[in-house]
Amino acid sequence: MTKIKVVVANLALVFFCDHASADIVFDGRFSEGDFSRYAAVEANGTAINATLAPHGIAGHLERVLDPAGSGGSVMRATRLFGDSSTSGGFRSEVSASKDPMGSERWYSWGYYLPDSLRSVKNELVIAQIQSLADTGESSLRYPTLALVVQDDKIKLSNSFDYDRITSPLGTSPKAGIDFERRELASWTLDTEKWTFLDLHVKWAADNTGFLEFWKDGVLLFQEENHINTFNDEHGLWFKTGTYVFPTLSTWPSVTTYSSGVKIGDGKETFQSMAISVVPEPNIYVMMMTGLLGVGFRVYSRVGRQNKLSI
Repeated sequence: MTKIKVVVANLALVFFCDHASADIVFDGRFSEGDFSRYAAVEANGTAINATLAPHGIAGHLERVLDPAGSGGSVMRATRLFGDSSTSGGFRSEVSASKDPMGSERWYSWGYYLPDSLRSVKNELVIAQIQSLADTGESSLRYPTLALVVQDDKIKLSNSFDYDRITSPLGTSPKAGIDFERRELASWTLDTEKWTFLDLHVKWAADNTGFLEFWKDGVLLFQEENHINTFNDEHGLWFKTGTYVFPTLSTWPSVTTYSSGVKIGDGKETFQSMAISVVPEPNIYVMMMTGLLGVGFRVYSRVGRQNKLSI
C-alpha cells in the first residue's frame, strides 16, 4: 500500500510541474477577460492604451457572447461606413504587446465570419502581425503577416526584407522591388462557424527564421532557415479585428469576430497552445479528478487481491 501511495504522489508532482513550466507570454482570450489586457485599441479615429478602455470602443470593439452559441465571450469588431481613418487605415483592431525580434513565439486564436463577407472583392485583413519601421524608414508597407479575406477565400501572406531601410520615409515601397511578399497558405472561406489557427515562429530578418502554421489542427505550412520579417529593431506585435486599406474608404460596414489571442514562448507546444471559445476546465480540478480515479482503481484492485489471498 505504501508503494501505491508513492506512485500516486509522484503522478501528482509530475502533473503539477508540467503545468507550472508552461510560460504563457500573453493571454488575450475574451473568454478570460476584457480589453484592458491588450496594449492598444484602435477604431474610428481613436487609438488609445487599452487599460483606459477595458470595455473597448462602443459600436466598434465590443466583448459579446459567442455568435455560434457556446456561451463564451468573444470580441466583435465592426468597421462602419463613414468611420474616420485610424493610424493610416480604416480599422477596428486590438494590439497585443510587442515581441522582440529574434524571439520564438506561439500565437493561437480563432475567427468567426458572417455570410456577408462572401461578397468581399478587395482585401479585408482580419488579423496581422506588424513590425515598427526604423527611424527614417517608410511605414507605408504591408504587414509582416496578414490574414486576408478576398474572393471567397482566406489567405495568409508574409512580407519581408533583409535591408535595414526598406524605403525612405515618405516613399511607398513596392512589393517585388523593395521587399518580398508571398502567400503561405489559402483555403475556402467558411462562414457562420469558428476556425482556429496556430502559428509557431522564430522571427528573423535573415535566414535563421522558421515558421509553422496550422488551421483547425492541420499543418498547412512549414519552413526552416528562411527570413520572415522586416529588418526592424523594435520588434513585432499581433493585431486582430478588421482592417481596410486606406485607399478603400468607401467600403461598406463590416463585422468580424475573434476569440482573442494566446501567445506563448518557445517552451510551449501545439498541444498546450491550441484553443477554442468554449470555457476550458480548470487544470487542477482535472488533475485531482484524474488522480482520485487512478487511486480508487488501484485501491480497489489491491482490495480484491487481498480478499482472494485470505
